[in-house]
Amino acid sequence: MPERYGLAPGRVLNAPIATTDNITLGSWFIFADTYYQHSKSREMDPSFSERDLRDALRRFNTIIYFHGNAASRAAPHRVRFYSQWTSRLDVNVLAIDYRGFGDSEGFPSEEGLGFDGRAAWDWLISRGADPSNVLLFGQSLGTGVVAKLAHSLSIENVRPRGAVFSGAFTDLATLLETYNIAGLFPLLQPFQIVPFFFRALDSILQHKFSTITILPNITCPLLLIHGEDDFDIQIAHSERLFEATLEPHLEPYPFSYEEMADLRLKTEEQRLLMNDVATKRRKQKLELVKETPIANVGSLLSFNRPGQGSVNFLKSCWGGHNQIINFEGVMDVTQRLFQL
Repeated sequence: MPERYGLAPGRVLNAPIATTDNITLGSWFIFADTYYQHSKSREMDPSFSERDLRDALRRFNTIIYFHGNAASRAAPHRVRFYSQWTSRLDVNVLAIDYRGFGDSEGFPSEEGLGFDGRAAWDWLISRGADPSNVLLFGQSLGTGVVAKLAHSLSIENVRPRGAVFSGAFTDLATLLETYNIAGLFPLLQPFQIVPFFFRALDSILQHKFSTITILPNITCPLLLIHGEDDFDIQIAHSERLFEATLEPHLEPYPFSYEEMADLRLKTEEQRLLMNDVATKRRKQKLELVKETPIANVGSLLSFNRPGQGSVNFLKSCWGGHNQIINFEGVMDVTQRLFQL
């Protein structure tokens, strides 16, 4: 019961969602505040119907929210997200619990969470949502789900309004290498002295969640959000993701990364060639990437991809890992970029 967690009576539609592999997911559809407030005639029976859902999808933009790896869609900072974004930005929000989370059936896996993300999308589209009015929003683990969903839609030439990645990670192996428990204790620091440990770890991980390999191929506008004070997942992850989306638009290196890492292969001729390419790349970055200060928030890096939309990276001075998505300055930037 969403009202138990502080949401207004009748404002939320409890919506079970079926996946293609026959798992039932728990979800909440939270109506845009204007739609809810204009329904005062429902005071005796405040609940909404399927007809209301279709009407709200037609009249308002909708965010599909994919949460992080702890708790459920009812966690306090997530409920605050639904309340603030539906009120301040006047959008609908669909929030799901992945399989194995909350009241959803099944057990989590990378493939399963991919099915869950697609099921949420298909559920909205089957009820009349226009893809161009749907914004994908992932936080922490949810950024991996958003990447998979947005990538599959790109392959199908379907373009949502955009995709937002808050507190993202490049891939699971790198996340484990850099993750700090409670923001204080490096999870795998003792193993950093073991040669090839992390390469071996990557090879045996069943679940990869390699956002960095698919992000450059996503064809809708992108926004990376990361707090400089995020001590759970370091901001370096989002920096690398931004660089990965920029890479296809830069002068390519003349050698492979393996060759560049092998100093024995670097002759004087190779060094001169590398210096020339590095100079061209720096010039291209200066021409492509625009940095805009956001007063009392941080800075926004942006560049445009012809035919695909912009890539944006909001570096926030504060917000940590979980609370950043509820900062009004972050909401304002998101609203402006995606014209919500």
